[in-house]
Amino acid sequence: MTEIQDDEEPILPKKGVSLHISEETQAELIAKVMTILSVSQDQASKIVDKAKELYSDRMKKRFSELKVRERLKRTNPFLVKIRGVKTVKEWADYQVKSALFASEEEAVGHLLEAIAKICHPGASVPHLPDDFDYEIVERNAVTAYQVKMSWDCMPMSTRKNLSNTISILKQHYQQEGKLFVGVFAPCYGKAKTTNPKGQQYTSMRSREFWSKVGSGDQDYDAKVGEVVGLLCAEFRSDVQESLVPELIQRLAEIANEIIGEKDGSLNYLKLFRSVNI
Repeated sequence: MTEIQDDEEPILPKKGVSLHISEETQAELIAKVMTILSVSQDQASKIVDKAKELYSDRMKKRFSELKVRERLKRTNPFLVKIRGVKTVKEWADYQVKSALFASEEEAVGHLLEAIAKICHPGASVPHLPDDFDYEIVERNAVTAYQVKMSWDCMPMSTRKNLSNTISILKQHYQQEGKLFVGVFAPCYGKAKTTNPKGQQYTSMRSREFWSKVGSGDQDYDAKVGEVVGLLCAEFRSDVQESLVPELIQRLAEIANEIIGEKDGSLNYLKLFRSVNI
């Protein structure tokens, strides 16, 4: 059986990852974002540019790490058998698309944070940038937001660190005669705004958070979802047409020497021996 070298190169094409959309398409996306989110052209343009940047960056990072060794390590050979994967190319197709979906998940989390920063009235970069994504400064109060995809994205250690940070910032702003409020804002799944016992932060209901971002619009979360879907569908289409087929082919060609037969069929025994060395 062919062995995989430790210095194996990633299968990303030399041209890398780039997204190409026409000026006309860019203008159309900006116009749609303006309408859906009720924002200015400048705000909409920033959202579209950020989406493109995040999508491209996440793809580049994920696919630059796409190596046969890594994909074999992440392969569950039992599921491969259950799902009826019969060829190495089918295996490669699943591996590349799994990487695509994982990179999208990362990109969307950062994109939601960016949309909140851009759209929330009065949002600004934190004066004391520690643990928070943006803040709203009023005459006698400062409210800082930490935005996460969901409540599950915040482990206990992070919650404790956030509480410690808020305690310090409360003391700091108290000396200026201001109230400081720290908010943990999950983008989905939080059904009620709470102040957890022993914690310094307010855990905000997801719908309430997006309503604040959208100037009181109670359905702003759904509108943000529509925009995210619109933008990612556009960029995904470009990636799937130009990059994914080439990656699948390259991965299949390399992997076939390790887990396949001459006709391209998948050899399950070779697959198991590659995964369970």
